[in-house]
Amino acid sequence: MGATSVKSRILDLLSDIVIDNIAVGQFATDAAKEIINILPSEMLWSMSTTTDVTGSGAAITSARILSVSRNGYMSREIPFSDIARYETNSGSIYEATAKSPVYYKKAGKVFVLPTASSGATVEHVNYPTITFANDLSDFVGAPDEIEHLIIMKTAIKARLSELNDFQDDTEEHNLKMADLQLLQREYEGALATFIASYSRPSQQREEQWNNKKWLKLYNKTSQI
Repeated sequence: MGATSVKSRILDLLSDIVIDNIAVGQFATDAAKEIINILPSEMLWSMSTTTDVTGSGAAITSARILSVSRNGYMSREIPFSDIARYETNSGSIYEATAKSPVYYKKAGKVFVLPTASSGATVEHVNYPTITFANDLSDFVGAPDEIEHLIIMKTAIKARLSELNDFQDDTEEHNLKMADLQLLQREYEGALATFIASYSRPSQQREEQWNNKKWLKLYNKTSQI
């Protein structure tokens, strides 16, 4: 993407809108968080950050957690209220082990059990704070499609906010409402297409694997 500000790209979509700079930034920040939260985790790895988890935890305050691992073993999340049964030497059948670790969140931090001095990490995508002048270049590794979705969602929020200033059933209100509905359909279509483009290769691999298994079974039975 070119280095074009968020506000400029919003005005390309909504040429007739008058919008406050601070509002544009807040809409874009909210839009980015929503999109990060709804996309499948496998679509976000290129944007993720890895943070080490020590005995004192890892500070993860404004991010979506994709995974937590300990020395190569995936950790599953547990509620903080249940940590006693998972702690080392708890004597519980739920006690966390090196090959079956768990993690929990407390006071803005992520903790892993069993506690390890090294080898525990959390993979996460930080929620960005976007200003009206931002060109989204801070989204290191983000596909262009994600930037486009953020712009479209920001435009939707801007149009919704603007509609609050118009009386219902006026001609101008109805025209802007129709424009909003069109933009919403375009956003939903772009989101669905983007997700499908990622899921299709995995489906194809599964189909190829099933075909190989069938062919192997066929060859084996045909020799009997």
